[in-house]
Amino acid sequence: MDASTFRWVLIIIAVALALAIYLFGLHQARLRRRDTIETFTRDEVDSAFVEDEQLRAELDNLDKILKDDEVEENLDEIQINLAVEEVQQAPLEVSNPEIFVPTLLTSKDEEQLISHHLRHSDFRLIVGEEAESAAHHAGLELNADGLLEFLEEGELVFQIASLSEPGNFFDIDDANFVTLGFNCFIDLDSCTNPRQAYESMLKKIDELVRMLNVKVYKPSNELLTITDVTEIREKLD
Repeated sequence: MDASTFRWVLIIIAVALALAIYLFGLHQARLRRRDTIETFTRDEVDSAFVEDEQLRAELDNLDKILKDDEVEENLDEIQINLAVEEVQQAPLEVSNPEIFVPTLLTSKDEEQLISHHLRHSDFRLIVGEEAESAAHHAGLELNADGLLEFLEEGELVFQIASLSEPGNFFDIDDANFVTLGFNCFIDLDSCTNPRQAYESMLKKIDELVRMLNVKVYKPSNELLTITDVTEIREKLD
C-alpha cells in the first residue's frame, strides 16, 4: 500500500469515528430527554393522588427533616401550604359525636399543653386494625396508662390518647375496638426540649395522616392551619 492510499484509509477511519461519536451523543441526549419527560409526567401523576386538600399538602415535606444531628439546621425546612389559610371549618354542630378528653389533659393548663386531633372530617370511626397498623408503622409504643407514646433515644417526646372513651388503647388489638381518632399531645411541663419534640410530633402526624387518611384539627374542632403551627413554633422558641 503506497503512502497516498494509506492517507485516504486514515481519513476514512477518522470520518467514520467522528460520525460514530456524533451519533452516540445524539442517542444519549435523546435518552436523557426521554427520562426527564417520564420523570416529570410521573411526578404529575403522583401529585394527583394527594386527596387531602388541607394538612396533607402542609405536611408533605416533614419526612425530609429532623435527623438527630441536624435538628437545628432543618427546623425551618417544614413548609405549610398558604392556601390552607383561606379554608376554615365551622365549629361542631350539636349532632356531632362527643370527643372524649382524658382527665390528665382537662386538668392541664392550656398554655402548658400542645394538642392536635387526628380524625375523619365526617367522624367516621377508625377500627382497631387500622389504628394498630398505623401505630406500629409510626414507631409508637403502648405505655402503662394505655396511651401510645413516641420515644427518641429513650426519652418521651409526645403521647397519644384516644378520642373515644375511655381514652386509652388497651384493647387496640381487639376486633371490637374503635376510636374517633388520635389526640396527639405534648405536656410542656415534663418536656425537656419542646421545640424539637413538636417537630418530631409533626413528622409522626404526617405519617399517621397518610396511613389513616385523616385530617388534623385543633381541640376547638377547627382545622389546623399554617398560622396555628407558626404561632406554636414562636411560642416554643
